[in-house]
Amino acid sequence: MRVFFGIEPDQATALAISDWRDRQFGRVGRPVPVANLHMTLAFAGELSLTAIDGLCAAVENWLDSASVPGAAVALDRTGYWPGPGIYWLGPASWPESLEAQARKLRQLVVGAGARRDRRAFQPHITLFRQCREAPPQPARMPGAALDYREIALYESRPLRDGVAYHVLQAWPLPGA
Repeated sequence: MRVFFGIEPDQATALAISDWRDRQFGRVGRPVPVANLHMTLAFAGELSLTAIDGLCAAVENWLDSASVPGAAVALDRTGYWPGPGIYWLGPASWPESLEAQARKLRQLVVGAGARRDRRAFQPHITLFRQCREAPPQPARMPGAALDYREIALYESRPLRDGVAYHVLQAWPLPGA
């Protein structure tokens, strides 16, 4: 099963991001469906059900033993990664607590058998895939924030025309 940890925007924020994206850019690539908008914290990739069970137990142990705060993160920056053709929206700066959560989740997925992700953490919400070039800078930013109070383990299910993300388990953040 292909899995990752992420943060899901509430429905109003997801719709506001989608509306802003569509008004600002039109079709510069394949837009990510509203239901799939999320901020990835740690990508695990393919894991067995046994490994996923162990991973969930490790997350529960971590959250039981630490105060892990939620936060509001302003979505005030866009970026483009030419290799995968991804155009994204994210924060220009973010709390150390978010960075620490991503770092811990990356450690836990490696402990479950996933490959270590050596890329620097850049919190983001993917807006478009398959962009051949960077879209022009937006005339204005969406004025949105990702207010998160839980983290979730998602399954990525392939579809004929893309993927669908389904929450397998979510954990409220005790310090939130």
